[in-house]
Amino acid sequence: MDVGVIMALLVVAVMLALSLKSRSPEISSLVSVAICIVVIGLCITRISAIIDLVHRLTEYISIDSTYIMILLKLIGIAYLCEFACGISKDAGYSAIASQIELLGKLTMLMVSVPVLLKVIESIMEMSF
Repeated sequence: MDVGVIMALLVVAVMLALSLKSRSPEISSLVSVAICIVVIGLCITRISAIIDLVHRLTEYISIDSTYIMILLKLIGIAYLCEFACGISKDAGYSAIASQIELLGKLTMLMVSVPVLLKVIESIMEMSF
């Protein structure tokens, strides 16, 4: 589907959610979550194409695919945390959104530890 059509449908859905907010806040929140889920689904289809491209690029470049996978994991964690934070803030739970952001940052740090260790190892090899 064309991006313009998708954006138009999403704007209509947001307007629907806003119009329902005064009459039925519960249904408005459900519409908002449904919109977010549709957007995440659309993003996943595009991300799979990017992953395929990255796999093809790693065939041409001599780089360990572990580092590429770590990079993709970091990007995925960032998007998922932003998604969860947005829903939490939209529902009025900004304290939970802050905790989700903290969890996301710590998770990204843990995922990136192998890269940090490799950088330190490379520095140590250069100094000796």
